Amino acid sequence: MNWQPYIKASWELVMASQGRTQVFLSDDLEAYLVNMMARNFTNKNIPPDIICLEFPKARNKNDFQALGDSCLFVDAWRIKPARLVNADYYERMGQMAYSSAALASRPIDEFFSGLAQQFRTISRVLAGVRQLANTASS
Repeated sequence: MNWQPYIKASWELVMASQGRTQVFLSDDLEAYLVNMMARNFTNKNIPPDIICLEFPKARNKNDFQALGDSCLFVDAWRIKPARLVNADYYERMGQMAYSSAALASRPIDEFFSGLAQQFRTISRVLAGVRQLANTASS
């Protein structure tokens, strides 16, 4: 599969979002967000039905990373959010997933620790992407 068009489109959206929101990511977080968006452009399974039930099934860094990515999309875009949960539910679950991804690596993956710490900031940029898409479609 040719990922280049997805990466290009994702990069353009992230750049425009940062300009619009005035929330700027470090280069490594920006690259992660661009690649995460590109990887999930055609993913119709975000989010899993019940995020908290996916944690016991997670076995490795990639599983926890996928959970963190799902939480990031739901937190930023409000895709099928669960009812009867606190407003920060997906933020906390995403932070926990990325922290678990860091701990599942030997040695501990500091990048995923940083993702957990910067979850809210990344979510704000991703929410800006959603706003851009909504503006373009109206």
